[in-house]
Amino acid sequence: MSDASVTDDLVADFLAEARELIQVAAEDLPALDAAADPAAVNRVFRAVHTLKGSAALFDWPPMLAVLHAAEDGLDAARAGRHSPDLVDLSLAALDAVARWTEAIAATGALPESAGPESARLVDRYRGLLAPEGGAGEPAPDGPVPDWAADLLAKLSERPDGAVTALRYVPRADCFFAGDDPLGLVGRLPGLLALHLAPAAPWPPAETLDVFACNLTVTLLTTDPRAEVDAMFRLVRDQVTAATLAPPDTAATPEAGVAPLADTASGAERSPGAERSPGAETSPGAEAPRSLRVDAGRIDALVALADDLTAARAALGEVVARATSGADLATLLPSLRASDERIGRLSAELHREAVGLRLQPLARVFRRFPRSLRDIARGLGKEVVLSLDGEATEIDRDVAEGLFEPLLHLLRNAVDHGIESREARARAGKPAAGRICLRAEIRGERVVVSVSDDGRGLDPAFIRARAGARGLLPPAALAALDEAGVIDLIFAPGFSTAAEVGAVSGRGVGMDAVREAVSRLGGRCTVESRVGQGTTVRLALPRAQSLAQLLLVGIGPELYGLPMEAVAELARVPRDRIRDHGLGAATILRDRTVAVLHLADLLDLPREGAPAQARLAVLRLGDERVAVEVDRFAGRLDGLVRPLPGLAAFPGLAGTVLAGDGRVMLVLDPETLIDQGERRGEGTA
Repeated sequence: MSDASVTDDLVADFLAEARELIQVAAEDLPALDAAADPAAVNRVFRAVHTLKGSAALFDWPPMLAVLHAAEDGLDAARAGRHSPDLVDLSLAALDAVARWTEAIAATGALPESAGPESARLVDRYRGLLAPEGGAGEPAPDGPVPDWAADLLAKLSERPDGAVTALRYVPRADCFFAGDDPLGLVGRLPGLLALHLAPAAPWPPAETLDVFACNLTVTLLTTDPRAEVDAMFRLVRDQVTAATLAPPDTAATPEAGVAPLADTASGAERSPGAERSPGAETSPGAEAPRSLRVDAGRIDALVALADDLTAARAALGEVVARATSGADLATLLPSLRASDERIGRLSAELHREAVGLRLQPLARVFRRFPRSLRDIARGLGKEVVLSLDGEATEIDRDVAEGLFEPLLHLLRNAVDHGIESREARARAGKPAAGRICLRAEIRGERVVVSVSDDGRGLDPAFIRARAGARGLLPPAALAALDEAGVIDLIFAPGFSTAAEVGAVSGRGVGMDAVREAVSRLGGRCTVESRVGQGTTVRLALPRAQSLAQLLLVGIGPELYGLPMEAVAELARVPRDRIRDHGLGAATILRDRTVAVLHLADLLDLPREGAPAQARLAVLRLGDERVAVEVDRFAGRLDGLVRPLPGLAAFPGLAGTVLAGDGRVMLVLDPETLIDQGERRGEGTA
């Protein structure tokens, strides 16, 4: 895909979203004239905030400046500093952004008048928001918030000058974004008081997400308000700050502080109140979820529904004939035909319905080039990012959950993988490191990989670091092969960073990535070669799918194997299966095929060794591997549902509901065999 087509698609998405957001904001703004309705203010703020984020993807400084200023104005309104002129000014800003949006749609660029008009609007916002008495240290914010008053009361001695109070509620996914809440707080030299509390009630231990931040930070500091604001500028949407006057002029404590935006959920929270079970939310706190769907897909669904109705009517006629006493033998062909037709239409209807939830990964991938460029520049490195497979479609929820783990992997690739210019020159590599973000479809899964041409992972270094940190007993660590050693990078708390920096070394590493991918129903693996680079692969469910399964039995249990992975079924005399030292194998069609037993792969007991082995020969790329089972139990077409809880068990792809209502496990042959070969399991 060319750069031009990528840009065109991004602009088209922006235009569609911008028109909707401008309309939402314009409809709610006039309501602020009568009264500063918090729900209306919040809706307008979220619309402008989202629009600003989308505009930031493009080189349109005038538009970005106006939206940033408008966001500041609306943030002030949310804090209770509402000005009668704010509505007129914000409407003027929206009008300007709307005109510029249409100019972009027509010409691909902002009009020449956008720069001067933007400057005038930004100046008007500055004048509107400027404190009385001119610039400088913000004036005291009036009543002392309850959360600040509690900290003040615990001070043994109150400083003579002004004090800055801060309340910081980090986003739940802040670790993935590289934020370090306590690290930020620790950079305040004038810290007077600090209080940490959970932002929400702790869930039961079995459902606790250890990689989600659940923290509320309140503090007092003598650092000037301007310096505090600058230090927390990158998490501004998660912070409420107040300037407290010296003791002789301080106001009495009252409730009523600017609400915080919970950017992770889109809901608004009052900083004075914690979440509690059963708490009510204000009307309009949630924007309903929406999905843009191509009209052609809707038409296809309607047509399939019509066909299914007709097929059901035909079946009804057959049933009526049977009820009236017709010979069942003569009705059998009609019943079979109706069953096949309804089955085919049901499968097509499901495919079309699932297709509505699919979206191209381009919407996720295209968010990374700018972030990666900023990260690389901050580290003094030169990196080229290539995107491949952007058109690959995946379930919307999976796509949305991919951003944080992929961002973490890309940050790791820049920080740990790509060497400095000098080191690359000594290694004979180009000065610019290369990182490739790729997606491809493999069966019913999408594999997303992040590859770099950097220094690679050094197993000896990982082994030494793991030993120093006591991750495994020395004997167990020594017994690991190279693949097992590299897999230690997923151990909780493991990091190869020598020190805490702006990007890495915070103690939240690849374990967080694996956990996030596991919640999406996927798995995470890594391959690396010293001096050549590293590839991390995420294998994810593409969508809920109707799959053709071969049912196989081990003892009383049945399991499903995807038919697309089954090359053939065979019965082989036991004496033709030999142990060749590296494992069991047999000869099939003049080809040596490794033989593994499904019971061993699933850690189940075997029930004996019949004279003839029943083998399901699986197709894994160009290789063939035979899996012995106790019995073959027919076929099943069913909906495979990926379950995040199963992702921790390699080899399980999900579950399927059988015709009798039983829930059966569906196996993932590729992972299952890979795990078995690593353990050296076989059968004889």
